[in-house]
Amino acid sequence: MSFIDTCTQMLISAVKNGSVYKQYCEALEVVNKNPELKRQIDELRVLNYRIQTESEEINLYEVIDHVDERMEELCRIPEVNRFMESELALCRQLQGISTAIHQGINLDVPDLS
Repeated sequence: MSFIDTCTQMLISAVKNGSVYKQYCEALEVVNKNPELKRQIDELRVLNYRIQTESEEINLYEVIDHVDERMEELCRIPEVNRFMESELALCRQLQGISTAIHQGINLDVPDLS
């Protein structure tokens, strides 16, 4: 195993042992106990992803308003809100790691923030 592979495995272990990932796993376990609720959450997550990645001719204002309204409705459920917040925290942590790596190796990428 190369040094980079070893360090990558150590980083994965560090993330998995961190409080952010543990909170995410706990919140995920709770929503997984309610399959219908999990289905609704996943449906919105997929729709949100498609909005961000697909370039089809859609009325973004209508779709985004629908997603926002549905997300607001679902997040009134404490378990959903906890899951969504913990997922966001984990994603931000992973983005921070990725940003630090890119900046640390002087990869010529423009500032995307």
